[in-house]
Amino acid sequence: MGFCVKAGLLIVTFLSVVSQIASIAKLPSSFGRCSVKDPEMDKCLAKNVEDAIHLLKADTPELGLATLDPLDIPELVIGEGTGPVNVVQNFKNIKLHGLTSSSCLDAHFDSKNNILTARSITPELRLQGKYSMKGKVLLLPIYGDGDCNITLINTKINHTILGETVEKKGHTFFNIYNYTVTLRPEKMIYKFDNLFNGDRQLGEQVLNVLNDNWNEVFTDVRDGYEKSFGLIFHGLGNRVFSRVPLKDIFLDLE
Repeated sequence: MGFCVKAGLLIVTFLSVVSQIASIAKLPSSFGRCSVKDPEMDKCLAKNVEDAIHLLKADTPELGLATLDPLDIPELVIGEGTGPVNVVQNFKNIKLHGLTSSSCLDAHFDSKNNILTARSITPELRLQGKYSMKGKVLLLPIYGDGDCNITLINTKINHTILGETVEKKGHTFFNIYNYTVTLRPEKMIYKFDNLFNGDRQLGEQVLNVLNDNWNEVFTDVRDGYEKSFGLIFHGLGNRVFSRVPLKDIFLDLE
């Protein structure tokens, strides 16, 4: 089941949160578990989060997850910014590559307030698919439609997950009601084929300008990308938390 959400500068269509539990599941034995009473809980959690991300490169049917690499995103729309980006970026049939190569720098679970925070870094996040757009960037006209490839290099991501406990089928589950991220790439590389109806020289000139000024361009529409990734991670997180009881994820919860 898909959904379409308007949130500030974006519209994203994605496989949504599972609102009803089809069946109770357990984490695969390859997934680590941490005790909330462990004084080294944060280190344990960071290690297990990173290990789980790497394991999710393969399908995990018991959790209702297909491979996260690539991750299919049927539709993504990033609206125009308030500065140099005066164009709506429409993306379809996007494949997001690179998530499962992420490293978790640190993590913390506040079990009393149901807040999970983490910091990660991903060497290369690549969005590959179809685009269409018409407008101006850095005062330059830009239009086209075709294949695209947007690459974020060494992206640091801060994750803040707000949840609540819910009782279902005699078990306690963790329901994520808000997932926010910040994205801080070290560099971005834009590639849009068929700009200006295939005018190769003009297209290459504009792409050079975009890539030379990637930080200014991305900063203006960062909010749209962050909300998009937040929605995507929200859906993925609840896929797991809606199936696995909280006590099977975090040990020694009372």
